[in-house]
Amino acid sequence: MLSRLRRTVPFKLRVALLVLAALGALSAAAAVALPDEEAPRPVTLDEAQRLAMARFSAYESGTMRVDVVLDDGSGTTSVHGLADFRTHHAVGRYAVTGSGGTSDGLLAWDSTGLAVASAPARVGGASARADGAAAAAKAAAAVKPRAWSPRAYTEDSLDSALRLVMGLANDRPDNPQLLAQGGPRHLREETLDGTSYTVFAGPRPRGSARDSRSPLTFWVDGQGRLGRVEARIAPLPRPARIDFAPAPAGLRVPGQPWAAAPGGGPGGR
Repeated sequence: MLSRLRRTVPFKLRVALLVLAALGALSAAAAVALPDEEAPRPVTLDEAQRLAMARFSAYESGTMRVDVVLDDGSGTTSVHGLADFRTHHAVGRYAVTGSGGTSDGLLAWDSTGLAVASAPARVGGASARADGAAAAAKAAAAVKPRAWSPRAYTEDSLDSALRLVMGLANDRPDNPQLLAQGGPRHLREETLDGTSYTVFAGPRPRGSARDSRSPLTFWVDGQGRLGRVEARIAPLPRPARIDFAPAPAGLRVPGQPWAAAPGGGPGGR
């Protein structure tokens, strides 16, 4: 049957089909042989230096807008606020949304712990429930110091994310050589809100196996500035996301949440 079919196909058409088949085979081989430009790879020296600048750049920026989002599979917890990376103080409005409804309030946190408070209904004639860092800072400033309920950090997922925010600034650059020894990886290039970032898997945790993965992913721009951090925090099914942006000019973290804290912070009373 094969020979009869071959005789019914014109010679030129058979040649064309053979050429197409050969090209298809070459294309498949090329697809296998060509390196994947998006495949994770070890960082270059320049990339290690940029990654080493990330925490220092946050410190140098001083005050920044911070947005934290956690998704536990049944609902989300978000914090929109303001962090002062020089004093390691931050305030924000939190919202918890799930099948049981929505609850919200104010948060203040530092390196020792956090404090919560109910948001005033109105601040300066405007709703204190407006989104954004400026609204959160104004609402936190309007709450009396003794109205904050402080506590130390726990193993809660939100606590871990807030504590991580406080650890993302340092008053000096990290050592790029030591950082590179921890096995950070270049993952891809990505654009967020019009800014180009290199996405890195962070260094492995100390004492972990060489083939282990870092729980942290960093978005770092060409100047070594952080735009986003994602953290895998147990038992969350998806990474927690922390976004950073410049704070509006003149906006500051209010000191009221720390005014009545003998221990010096929300977790220190």
